[in-house]
Amino acid sequence: MAGDSLEVDVREQNGVLVVRFSGRLDWSTYMRVQDVLLDCATKELVGVVVELDDLAAESPALLVVFDVVWLSAARWPGISLSLVVTDHQLRSTLESRGLPRHIPLHTTTTAAVAAVVRLRHEDRVDAALPTCRCLPHVAERITERACERWGVQSMLDVAPQVAVELVSHLEDDNPLALLLRMRGDKLSVAVRTTTRLDLRQWHVMRRDIASIAVCNFTLGETPAGGGRHIIWALLDVPEDSQRPPSYLPEAAVFTHQA
Repeated sequence: MAGDSLEVDVREQNGVLVVRFSGRLDWSTYMRVQDVLLDCATKELVGVVVELDDLAAESPALLVVFDVVWLSAARWPGISLSLVVTDHQLRSTLESRGLPRHIPLHTTTTAAVAAVVRLRHEDRVDAALPTCRCLPHVAERITERACERWGVQSMLDVAPQVAVELVSHLEDDNPLALLLRMRGDKLSVAVRTTTRLDLRQWHVMRRDIASIAVCNFTLGETPAGGGRHIIWALLDVPEDSQRPPSYLPEAAVFTHQA
């Protein structure tokens, strides 16, 4: 991918997306850098590593773009993001400004890739949803199967209904994707969409989900690049509710990678 003053190369290395930026980071390319990284983060392999040595920032203030992406992507889907910098001057500039505040900094791509925490593919579900009136039912059933698969018994009466609420509040001419993640004691139910909700719609959806959830939850939105957004609910799973996973056979719709 090329632009007037910025080139972007994206490759996969051992399940990790490695992004190399070459050229200038200025106010005209800032949003492109942000969108590229958000798009990579929400593709969610196991992590994103960013190579920065060939990127020249017009102003050190622009380097905050990496923290902005981290803050957006870390809440959901919690994807790993790290930077590779061997140039001493750039590293000094980053460190003098206290950047990155949250992102691991490495001197080699090999070290950055090796440091990525590997999440099991069976802890995630990406499912394309049909564009018909049965959409809420399909979302509910997929989420039920995921809860059974992950052995979170108490979530069987919560997560599927949260999925129904999420898809029911969205009016999108494009197909929606249901995204489910199980990480530790957190279960996330999310939908990838091009729909933007206004404040009133967010209030109604939050109220409706609060009437369902018998656990602590957070609700939010993460930009996904290309005009898409991920609207998510992150649910706390009580420790005493978990049981061994059932490892149900997977249907095609259950394992589809959106």
